[in-house]
Amino acid sequence: MKQDRSRRTRERILDEAAVEVSTHGYAHTTVQDITRRVGMTKGAFYGQFDSKEAVADALKSHGLAKVEELSALAREDDPLSALGRFVVGLAQCLHDDVRLRAAFRLLTDEAEAQLPGHPLGEVVEQVVGMVERARRDGWSVGHAPDDVTRLLLCVAFAAQTMPFTADGEHHPGAWATWAWGRVSRSLHEAPP
Repeated sequence: MKQDRSRRTRERILDEAAVEVSTHGYAHTTVQDITRRVGMTKGAFYGQFDSKEAVADALKSHGLAKVEELSALAREDDPLSALGRFVVGLAQCLHDDVRLRAAFRLLTDEAEAQLPGHPLGEVVEQVVGMVERARRDGWSVGHAPDDVTRLLLCVAFAAQTMPFTADGEHHPGAWATWAWGRVSRSLHEAPP
C-alpha cells in the first residue's frame, strides 16, 4: 500500500514537472513550481527525488525509451513505411505524452548548450539510420540523410502547432500523415 502511494506520488511529480519543463524550460522551472503544481511540500518532493536534475534525468530517460519504442515498432515495416510510421508516431506521441514533450525540450535546451555526447544525437542517429535503410531499399531521395532527418523531425514537431483540420479538430497524427505523404514524395526530386 505504501509503495503504491509512493509510486503514484512519483508519477504525479513527473507529470507536473513535465508540464512545467515543456512550457517554461528547465532553467525556468524550480522545485517550488513543481511542488506547487502537485500540492506537496518540498520535503515530500525530496522523499522521491534527490534534485530537480534527477527529475530531468527521469524525463529524458522516458523520452529516449519512447523514441526507442517507436523505432522498434517501425522496424516491423519496410524501410520507407517504417520511416513514415516513426514520423507520424512521434508526432502523435508528442501530442499525447507531456513527458515526451518535456524530454525533447530538455534535450533541445541541452543541445543548444552544445554538450558533448548529447542524447538528442542518439535520436537523430536513429532517424538517419532509418533514412539510410529506406535509401538502400530503393527510396531515391536526392538529399543527404542528415538533411532529410532534420526535415522529418520538423514535421513531427510542427504537428503540435499546426491548424485544426477541416472538421475543426486537432489531429497531430492526421496532419503528420498528410505532411509525411507530401514530404516523402517531394524528396524524390533532385536538390536545387
